Amino acid sequence: MFFVRKIFWIGLCGALFFVTACQPSPTATPTAAPIPLETETPIPTATLEPTETATPTVPPPTETPLPTATPLPPIATTRIIVNVRTGPGAGFQLIGKLQRGVAKEILGKSEDSKWWQIDYEGNLGWIPADFTDVRGGTSGVQVVAVARPPTPTALPTGVIVTRLQPTATATANIPSAKGRIYFVVKQADASYTTAWVRPTNKQEIFSDVTLGTAPGDLSDALGTNASPLDWSDKAGKLAYVVGSETQNKLQTIDQNQNVQDIASHGAIVTPRWFGDGSALAYIGFDNNLQNQKIYIVNADGTQRRECFGARSGETLRGLDVSPVTSEIVFVSNYTGGSELWKLDANCGGPIRLTAFNVDTTAPAFAPDGQQLAFVSNQAGASQFEIYLMNSDGSNVRRLLAGFSPVFAPDGNWLAFSQNGEVYIMDITGNRIQTVAPGYRPAWAGE
Repeated sequence: MFFVRKIFWIGLCGALFFVTACQPSPTATPTAAPIPLETETPIPTATLEPTETATPTVPPPTETPLPTATPLPPIATTRIIVNVRTGPGAGFQLIGKLQRGVAKEILGKSEDSKWWQIDYEGNLGWIPADFTDVRGGTSGVQVVAVARPPTPTALPTGVIVTRLQPTATATANIPSAKGRIYFVVKQADASYTTAWVRPTNKQEIFSDVTLGTAPGDLSDALGTNASPLDWSDKAGKLAYVVGSETQNKLQTIDQNQNVQDIASHGAIVTPRWFGDGSALAYIGFDNNLQNQKIYIVNADGTQRRECFGARSGETLRGLDVSPVTSEIVFVSNYTGGSELWKLDANCGGPIRLTAFNVDTTAPAFAPDGQQLAFVSNQAGASQFEIYLMNSDGSNVRRLLAGFSPVFAPDGNWLAFSQNGEVYIMDITGNRIQTVAPGYRPAWAGE
């Protein structure tokens, strides 16, 4: 049975194979060739000429004016303590002082622009322009004309002095002032300091030494009209007095700020160098302010010795030393009024030089030792003026009102103070110039 089925399936498969193999192969359908399309030639686009369009005119914008700025008023700021006066000049009345660093609006100016008008405690006052720093322009500041102060009263008839008559030739031959001028400044707390300035550059003022509250020359009891300062070119040092009413100290300082103590007394008056810078002379009290003497001490403070002791009832009020002969001229009231007396180089004497019977103070030798400048009130009790005379007391002549004269190292100029200002003038009495607010000057070389 199995065999019969097998034969059946083999036969069936063979028949199917025969039928399939006898069928014809299908013919492939040919692919149609693509028909080319006609390409259109593009028609050129006509170029249109642009039509010129008128540009409308736009008016420029109207500029809005800026508001005009109101200029700030010029301000003057003081560089040091300055005097305030009623007019533009040292001859006008002193009405007060401004401390360093005070700013004031400039209300007016002098014709030469050397003085500013300001408000001072509700009143108009004037300060020197040289000692201020100005912020803002001053070209538009109004010029204020002020009548000059009255001329001082002339000497009364009968006083035996002759006024120095300058000549054009003498003045023309005098060179410009040189060196450094030291002077005293009183501070707001009533203490004293020193400062210095070059006469060739009065814009720069340099502070230096603190003197305390009452160096002998500046005290009420011992006022000498002389300076508590003295410079020696040979020693290269400034001698000065520091202290209070009851105790003074003599010191020196060099340009490197090295300070040296020289002497100490109850009060010390007018230290003055000898010409060679080797020693100093000064007037000193003992500590109870009873006995007064002229002392000489070496420049290093050694070998202090007494030169002259005040006589009974005598007060000594200043001295100077001849730079040539080492003679000492001092002020004494031994005969009543204050007069000038002279000691020789060995402290012998004394010899009286003047007999004015008034107050005569502040002697100062010229560098050649031939002349003496001094202060005297021969014209009246309150009219202190500067005089010159030969060192032997002859040929007295008056210069002008002032205090504390001192010669320049070249002998051609004098520095002095008046009404809180330091001035210089040549020895003919001409070319008077303001130096700085202060007083009691001392003159140093270059």
